[in-house]
Amino acid sequence: MIFILFIFNSVNNFAQLIKPGEVNNNVNISDIKVIEVNIPQGSSASQISSILDSTGIVTSSLAFELYLRNENLTDKLRPGTYEIQNNLSFEDITSILLKGPPLKTYTITIPEGLWLSETLSTISAQTGYDVSQLENSLISGQVVSKYLPGNDYTQLQNWEGLLFPNTYQIDIESNGETILQTLVNELEIRFENLISTQSIPDWITTPTQFFTVASLIEAESKLDEDRPLVSSVIKNRLDDNMLLQIDATVLYSLQKRKSQVLLIDLQIDSPYNTYKYTSLPPTPISGFGERSMIAIMNTPENNYIYYLLTDINGKMTFTNNYEEFINLKNKAKEEGVIP
Repeated sequence: MIFILFIFNSVNNFAQLIKPGEVNNNVNISDIKVIEVNIPQGSSASQISSILDSTGIVTSSLAFELYLRNENLTDKLRPGTYEIQNNLSFEDITSILLKGPPLKTYTITIPEGLWLSETLSTISAQTGYDVSQLENSLISGQVVSKYLPGNDYTQLQNWEGLLFPNTYQIDIESNGETILQTLVNELEIRFENLISTQSIPDWITTPTQFFTVASLIEAESKLDEDRPLVSSVIKNRLDDNMLLQIDATVLYSLQKRKSQVLLIDLQIDSPYNTYKYTSLPPTPISGFGERSMIAIMNTPENNYIYYLLTDINGKMTFTNNYEEFINLKNKAKEEGVIP
């Protein structure tokens, strides 16, 4: 009994050489290093202490185990792979093991309203994957979406609008296919959550049409309050078999970003040119956010068939009168709101 007490006191005294919150000064500065250590699931305090001892993070497994018991932390440490310096105090070590291993991720952000080509360039810039590699991934069949037009993944344009713009935490081990699939999955989740509580308006008959209208709203609206009204103009024009005449579709046809659409631009022969062809474009023209999808669900009943940006802060005016529309347009030009 005296012998056991002697051992306990000796170890306890040793443990106190490294006080909680203090660095282990027994390690020379030149010997300080970061050590990778893996704590398996279900490891006991004794096993964790032995692992830390064997890797050089602590100098005595028994002293560390006694510290854990004294602090009532024996069953609170989390498994996983860590990188820990070999000069830390017991308190600092346990603080790391209580938090759990760091997530090895990085953040990418995809803005709303980007064309697919721009989205892939943005992903490329933030991940290091070549645009051509990402394009090949989309058309190779390695990325899947239940909402592909005609279920044809081989046409790159079919992927327009199916990569949901958002901020994502990406695992550093993720390849290009995994990243793209994450964006595709996010759109499906958002859309299906939305339609689980609300019905798609009867003037839209397919998910592709829904996504296309959402992309038009995204391209045309500056303020959230105007999104449902833009949706109503699209609906009313479709109902009346009118040309939508949306400048954003012309720019998409040209694949050029510019502030003003010219008369010559309107002549481009593309199914996306809504100055030339009635009905919706065959696919979305950009990525779109949840606010634009919600706007479709909240499309109001009215007779508006024109809208125009009339305020530098992004406010739009809506009307069903062509003469009023022209007057608003002239006024907006005079005030420098539109070119």
